Amino acid sequence: MRNHTKIRKWRTALLVCGIFIASPATAEPKPTLDLPIDCRIGEDCWLVNFVDRDPGPGRTDFRCGDLSYDTHKGTDIALANRATMRRGVAVLAAAPGRVARIRDGMGETGKLTSSADLKGRDCGNGIVIEHEGDWSTQYCHMKAGSLAVAEGSQVMRGQRIGEVGLSGRTEFPHIHITVRKGNTVIDPFTGESQMAACDRTSRMDGLWSETARKDLAYPGPQPFNIGFDDAVPYIDNIRAGIMNESSFSSDSAVFVFWAESYSLLADDDVRLTLLGPDGDTVSDSRIRIEKTLARYFRFVGRKKPTEGWPVGTYTGEIAITRDGITTTKRASAKIK
Repeated sequence: MRNHTKIRKWRTALLVCGIFIASPATAEPKPTLDLPIDCRIGEDCWLVNFVDRDPGPGRTDFRCGDLSYDTHKGTDIALANRATMRRGVAVLAAAPGRVARIRDGMGETGKLTSSADLKGRDCGNGIVIEHEGDWSTQYCHMKAGSLAVAEGSQVMRGQRIGEVGLSGRTEFPHIHITVRKGNTVIDPFTGESQMAACDRTSRMDGLWSETARKDLAYPGPQPFNIGFDDAVPYIDNIRAGIMNESSFSSDSAVFVFWAESYSLLADDDVRLTLLGPDGDTVSDSRIRIEKTLARYFRFVGRKKPTEGWPVGTYTGEIAITRDGITTTKRASAKIK
């Protein structure tokens, strides 16, 4: 009773001073977001960038890691190459709402595309969907001519609204989704403002649905695109998705295993190994990464032996070790 009396007197004193103490307001409902892309995270698409939580010129994601870049306002989910993009990967409405704005007609971004060419249209072809409670989601870098909704139309959760593209300010095919409450950018992994401090122990208790949370677990190193060649590999061909050969001649002048990885950090240990049909090492390479790399390419191989390549199945492996945990990806090819 004594404590209750003190509290009543304290509130009365504040009211006399012109200060009103309100009861805690009921929290406004937040949207629940599903995956904004029709793919399998870690198999044919990869989570590569988060909202930048660093208010200065640096970068940090919600876990205080480096998986972002300065001023980045969204979440990026990437494809392996442009061939996958051209086959068509659907962008999905993350929540129900009304289409507020669209932009279409921008072509693919190339090496010679400049800021002047973009004219402030960094998002490229995109869609903004408004949700209840002054929330919105913005979808960027979509494929020209793929937008499947009109301004003012209502969309359902999971509805196809277009396809992943390569428009606007981007170097690789991916979908970028920005979440806003009014004009404030919100990190969907925590439900906090972009300006909120990061937390190394942060739980993913933000806006993603339970299913999406499982798919969008914080990634480790991500070897995603691997293969073989009978010449020194040309990175533009690999990123175009036209390096898919799995059968080679025993007379090939060289034989190479190549690999691309997302999300490498300083001190990651990267090893590429090419094994022959008998399991012996044909070629290998090991390197320690010096700084954060959003995307990394490397290959190993050797010239044809004097007697030609032994016929059989060859195996290539990339192994990336971070903090004592090793992530691997393998592929095989035949020499006939």
